[in-house]
Amino acid sequence: MSGATALDLRWPIGGLFTALGLLLAGYGLLSTGSSADYARATSVNINLWWGLVMLVFGLTLLLSVRRTGRSPSLRGAALSPEGRAVEERERRLGLERDER
Repeated sequence: MSGATALDLRWPIGGLFTALGLLLAGYGLLSTGSSADYARATSVNINLWWGLVMLVFGLTLLLSVRRTGRSPSLRGAALSPEGRAVEERERRLGLERDER
């Protein structure tokens, strides 16, 4: 089928949040001994907690992509009458690439 394939945005966004969450949580773990840094934040290690939140959010996005198990395809278009007409026209004009 010709045209751009759909990009599931959960992959790059989930990867970004996972990587940033790991970095921020790691920094929060390494700086737990210095309570002077967190005195303004009522002694709460903000880096650790927000790193964990970002990590959980990123992993949730990545797991939801794996759980759906769908590959980015436009297969549903071939099932409609309009989609079949477009497929036939592309086949007739030689515009369709065989990607199998």
